[in-house]
Amino acid sequence: MNLLPKDKSIAQRCAVLGLDFDQNDIGEDVKSTIGAVKKFKSFNASATLDLGNSGTGIRLLSGYIAGSGKDCMLVGDESLSKRPMNRIAKPLNDWGAKISLFDDQFPPIKIKAAELKPEYFYDLKIPSAQIKSCLLLAALASKTKITISENTPSRDHTERMLEECEADIKREGKHIIFDGRKEIIHKFIDVPKDFSSAAYLIAANIITNKTIQLDNVGVNPTRTAFLDVLSEMGASIVLENTEIKSNEPRATIRSSATHELNGVTIEGRKIPNLIDEIPLIAILAMFAKGKTVVRDAKELRYKESDRISLLLSNMKKFDPNIGIIEYDDGFEIMPSTKKDTNTVNIMTGGDHRIIMSFVIASLGSGKKVTFDETSSVETSFPNFFEVISKWYQ
Repeated sequence: MNLLPKDKSIAQRCAVLGLDFDQNDIGEDVKSTIGAVKKFKSFNASATLDLGNSGTGIRLLSGYIAGSGKDCMLVGDESLSKRPMNRIAKPLNDWGAKISLFDDQFPPIKIKAAELKPEYFYDLKIPSAQIKSCLLLAALASKTKITISENTPSRDHTERMLEECEADIKREGKHIIFDGRKEIIHKFIDVPKDFSSAAYLIAANIITNKTIQLDNVGVNPTRTAFLDVLSEMGASIVLENTEIKSNEPRATIRSSATHELNGVTIEGRKIPNLIDEIPLIAILAMFAKGKTVVRDAKELRYKESDRISLLLSNMKKFDPNIGIIEYDDGFEIMPSTKKDTNTVNIMTGGDHRIIMSFVIASLGSGKKVTFDETSSVETSFPNFFEVISKWYQ
């Protein structure tokens, strides 16, 4: 059994750049992006591209298409249609693109043919790899030059992939300087296993005290702050067989609980590199000793759901005795000592990470959970329930 899917962040960048990669073991988000790219390349005139639930895909493609000088409309499913896109539309329009959004915020994204200015400077105030990558891909497609000032480093998969393809890209201090006039070399990209998916099995190892080995997992340092948090909480994390392929590090990960977990405080520069794993940290906090605090994570309110609100409301149902304080940008959790065995129905908001997080909570408590839907897990981790059933139950 393949325990993990391929890294969807890297795979979707391969798809947009037209790079070859092994397309086995990929989730629905990656398939949606591949399909949209194929359709875009087959049309000379305007096309409508359906990105399904892929927030990464729609943002990356928006940049690439805006730079290509073609008309296009990008749409998504009901969930994606509620996710704000003005954060990519505004810098692209300031650069010279012609992009309009529904209600000035949401998909559909209508892109009219336009010519971008030959040079552009953007101050990336929000630490977002999707905004950064959107702009880099626009520069590549339009053969223009961009300088991005990145105050807080975010995922750097796009920069690494462009470097691998011998693009004219460099980092000077906090500035990323990319000249899209140089053609990239199209190479085969060896895509590692998805770290964000591995996080759930790492947590399952810790909470059940098993040691299922996870091989060839991407351990890009802009993605793995979750491992640092787990170590701080008291878990045992071991990386073996570390190597770099296609300019991306990967390793074998072993994880287990050596003793009781402790609460932690997570804020500031730590947040961007573990934003997807914060719901999982909150779940582990329910089984830890002492208070866990998360701040500076307002970005969670703009994911597939308002993850802060949805996470905390479900946690309160899961354990009515838990102590929770909600902030605009995070929360505090004080675990309770009282336990019950009542079945809990989790409201998912169509968010795969909410579902998988509460499956881990179920493993740790023995409490049965039901969900209003589970199909959204297919977007990122298609065989998640099969893996959990075989290895942890």
